[in-house]
Amino acid sequence: MNQLSSSQYLIIIICIVRIIFLSIPARGQLCDKEMAEKYGLKIPTFNDQIEPAPLWLQNADMVTSSAKVWKGYKFTLKDTLITRIVRHRAVYRSVKMTEHYPIETISSFEGSQIKGIPLIVSAPHSKKVFKEAHKQGFKAIPYLHFRCIHTNYSDQDVFYFEHPEILLKDSEGKWVNIPMDGSRRLHRFLTCANSPSYWKLTLDYVKKMLDWGADGFWIDNIEKREECYAAKFTNRNPEFSPYEHEHLFPDTTHNYAFDMLLQAIRTLVKSYGEDKIIVLNPGIDTDFQKNGDACMWESFIYSWAWEGRRHTWADVKNRAQKNKWFLDAGRKIIALSYLNKSRKEIKEDAFWAFSSARLVDFIWWAELNGTGAEILHNAHMGSPLETCKEMDGIAYRSFENGVIVLNDSQTDQDVELVLPVEFRDRLLQDIFTGSQAIQIKNRKIKVSVPKKSGRVYLSSLKKS
Repeated sequence: MNQLSSSQYLIIIICIVRIIFLSIPARGQLCDKEMAEKYGLKIPTFNDQIEPAPLWLQNADMVTSSAKVWKGYKFTLKDTLITRIVRHRAVYRSVKMTEHYPIETISSFEGSQIKGIPLIVSAPHSKKVFKEAHKQGFKAIPYLHFRCIHTNYSDQDVFYFEHPEILLKDSEGKWVNIPMDGSRRLHRFLTCANSPSYWKLTLDYVKKMLDWGADGFWIDNIEKREECYAAKFTNRNPEFSPYEHEHLFPDTTHNYAFDMLLQAIRTLVKSYGEDKIIVLNPGIDTDFQKNGDACMWESFIYSWAWEGRRHTWADVKNRAQKNKWFLDAGRKIIALSYLNKSRKEIKEDAFWAFSSARLVDFIWWAELNGTGAEILHNAHMGSPLETCKEMDGIAYRSFENGVIVLNDSQTDQDVELVLPVEFRDRLLQDIFTGSQAIQIKNRKIKVSVPKKSGRVYLSSLKKS
């Protein structure tokens, strides 16, 4: 028998690989088609292309979730008469009882205190909210979550006792409370993203918010999902009517199902306009990251959970480098800082976090009212004219409308910076001190930056 040549071996290997590849179902084709049709679901077709986020988001310097803009805000629980099967002494029977449906309302919207930023995150779930925000030129997105469900009121239009088929069960057939902060939250059960019923309820609520005028969504708890075994156990429970727990993707992992649900949400959101967005928290460094126009870094440098700064400038650069593929694709990282207003260094904290974020193309998210750094709402830097440069502990970057400088050293520094030829203005303003204009001579500026401080110099010719 003649030996095969190396080229023949290569052809055989290629054929085997092709056979194996063609035998693997494409994403979005692993679902139970009959079940999808039963619930009226459209399963998205997998697309590994990462389209850029809308330009308005790419051009943002910061966003906020300031609650003070919503005047007369109220969160009330409306008494709702519901028929439930409950234990009554030693038996179970249907009874009418009061449950709670959340209602969020505002009297008006006042955006003058945050004028200059494009987006308000965590907006109340109210049709009037989006209408009033749009009138004053803001976009607004509400908070959503799809990892668990509250049991003490209707959660995103769902009473859990009306839909027990959406609850996740562990390998012992038990419902599971959500793990948070090292404990299990009593009134929150994990949901199953593989449940076609949950898909329908979720997409119905997303559509409702979009019809009300939402500009997209901030989706929380984007992390790996526990496996759901509910389909293997009895679906009969005395406190519920008979129900059936089904899996839309019966032969896949829960992570796969959750990823597909996020894709379905994204497809629905984008059907209302390409300028609509999805913000995921955290999403970074997960298989779900591609589904967000932006992903969050929560507790960026500052947090309610610790005092002062935790993340260093080196940490920020490292995170940016790991996410270069995401940023280069036109997607964004939103860095959320919780500023402690009791700190005397609060203004310095704000400028340090803003400067760190913008130097690496992150969007900064913070509540600035009462910090003394409210001027950052109007710090529109424009497009970058160069990459971030460093020398002797100084990091700096030039933008269309100004320059950001970060002094990461342990000493105050007087530095001379060379600006790119594209920088046209002749004067800059130090918006931290509000001092007199800084002259630009021969494309150079001289600035004084205190140790461990960030400074923002805006064009004095720029209109806010």
